[in-house]
Amino acid sequence: MEQILTSLIDKGPELIIFLGMLAICWRSLGIAHDLAKTVLTQGAPQPQPSQPAPVVVPTPKPSAPPVVTPHPPISTQPVDVVDQGLVNFIKKEEGFSAKAYWDYKQYSIGFGTKATSATEVITEAEGEARLTVEIDKAWKLVQPILPADTPIGVKQALLDLTYNAGSGWEQGSLGAAVKAGKWDTVKADILLYNHAGGQVNAGLTKRREAEVSWFDNPL
Repeated sequence: MEQILTSLIDKGPELIIFLGMLAICWRSLGIAHDLAKTVLTQGAPQPQPSQPAPVVVPTPKPSAPPVVTPHPPISTQPVDVVDQGLVNFIKKEEGFSAKAYWDYKQYSIGFGTKATSATEVITEAEGEARLTVEIDKAWKLVQPILPADTPIGVKQALLDLTYNAGSGWEQGSLGAAVKAGKWDTVKADILLYNHAGGQVNAGLTKRREAEVSWFDNPL
């Protein structure tokens, strides 16, 4: 042991120098390591803070303009089978009312045409226009079931009956008689359409008698 101590003491200066060199080398390695770390860190791409995705607001499409359907003009000319005499007859029988009124099964207005509401009010010109429209409708219902040789007075009678009493007769015995051209039977059946509210109406009886008179004496 003494020999070892003596040897270390003898070599003290060399050992101190060696340890000093070793410390310098160790320090140099530490500096080099820190420098390399700094270079690598600066050269690497830095992470960027995440940005929220832009919100895309869709541009509203302009709404299409509403389509306006033009109303067909109201005809002011009666059908060919109707002369002014029949128009005047209907206007006289129905009378004109500017205000809607209750007419057994509906609110009527003008010259006996259907009102759009219980409080509707129209002018006489509008009443005449509606009269013409309803005459056209009645004729379109009557015409298809008439034989080719139907007398003009029969056409006028059936048209007035349809305007006044409505449709439905063409499905019964009257319609069958018309299709067969049995005019005497047609006369008798027309006279039966003289009821209102389930009761015989004197005004309707007179109107039906006028209609059958046209068979031989058209307007």
